[in-house]
Amino acid sequence: MRSDRNKKTEDFKGMKYSPELIRQLSDPEYTKEAERYEREARRRKETRGRSRGRSQYDSGGTSGYYENFDAGTGGRAAKKRSAAGTGKKGKKKYRFRPTKLIKNVLALLLLIFLVFTGAFYALTGNFDRVETDKDAFAIDPQVAEDLSGYRNIAILGSDARADEGYDGSRTDAIIIMSIKKSTGEIRLISVMRDSYLRMDYMDGTPILDKVTHAHHYLGGVNTCASLNRSLDLNIDEFVIFNWKAVADAVDCLGGIKINVSEDEMGDMNIWGPETADNVGREYERITETGTQTLDGVQATTYCRIRKNSGGDEGRSKRYKEVVAAVMKKAMLQPWKLKELSDTVFPNIRTNMSRTAMYTAVINAPRYNMGKSLSWPQDYWSGLLGGISYVVPDTLESNVIRLHEKAFGQENYQVSDTCAQINADISYDTGVY
Repeated sequence: MRSDRNKKTEDFKGMKYSPELIRQLSDPEYTKEAERYEREARRRKETRGRSRGRSQYDSGGTSGYYENFDAGTGGRAAKKRSAAGTGKKGKKKYRFRPTKLIKNVLALLLLIFLVFTGAFYALTGNFDRVETDKDAFAIDPQVAEDLSGYRNIAILGSDARADEGYDGSRTDAIIIMSIKKSTGEIRLISVMRDSYLRMDYMDGTPILDKVTHAHHYLGGVNTCASLNRSLDLNIDEFVIFNWKAVADAVDCLGGIKINVSEDEMGDMNIWGPETADNVGREYERITETGTQTLDGVQATTYCRIRKNSGGDEGRSKRYKEVVAAVMKKAMLQPWKLKELSDTVFPNIRTNMSRTAMYTAVINAPRYNMGKSLSWPQDYWSGLLGGISYVVPDTLESNVIRLHEKAFGQENYQVSDTCAQINADISYDTGVY
């Protein structure tokens, strides 16, 4: 049987194989492949009309058969031979899908936003937060409408020592941080602490006194209400901190650069040890003038001095300078938030909600420091009943100037409340 098969195979040597001859071969694998080839060839002929494949099929040529055989099987054999010859594996091709990329980017941004929000709300829980009634801030409805484009926040520096609470303390420094909502421009408006203004006494009776006492009588709300009534403002947020908070914040940020004059250096070295005792630190003497990096105690002392360094007006100017320097450096070092939260925030009292703080931080990249202002510009300074006061000359003219310079309100008309306080101050002091 085997010899007959071999003989039969030899008879076909040199002959061209056709489908009919292939079916005569006894090997079942050849028979099965030939039948599959015929089926696929017919399908190709019907669906694609490939004349080349048909002619090669009809010719019965061996090379034509294997070429068509490779094509009929989807070119798998050719692809395998090509891959084997080059030593490379076939790679799957991926299509670029912009929609999918955008979705992935948005998902990543959302995750970052949620993580940042959660961390922020956790870290800002250390503030000494107090609840306040917005009606208690005495904001005139017309003023609220006129200044709706500005967010005004009172920054109050208390003279409370490190181991004392804020209740009953006076404000050594009063700064209004005014943020223009449309542009992010920030102006720091310093108000002289001895300014003679209207405020409520401890029993709620309205009186005229230096504005530093407003906090002593009824706290931060009373200070803001005094500024709102007398200066036609819309302040309903405040931040109060003591000298220890200033020293801790400056040290946490690695110091701030300040240009120290000769008079300031002399006053700092006189009052520095007292400041150090107030905040529980050591004072390092200043040995040279000019721009230099001040540590926490030095920066705090720089804020407080006034005797030979420009009096109350000079103190307000320096306080603004330190606050601006701390704000700028804090914005450049967001990774310091955890340390600030642990060491500084517990010494800061505020009525701002965490949501309000969050919106301020989110908008921080837009913020830019504009020109600072001091109030009042024109004033009389002297003793009234043996007590030193700063009396605006006049309240009305100084308020008009403030609204023109800070809020761009030309030909500003003061409110009826401000006009009445102006008349009361002139009558009480004789300053017209």
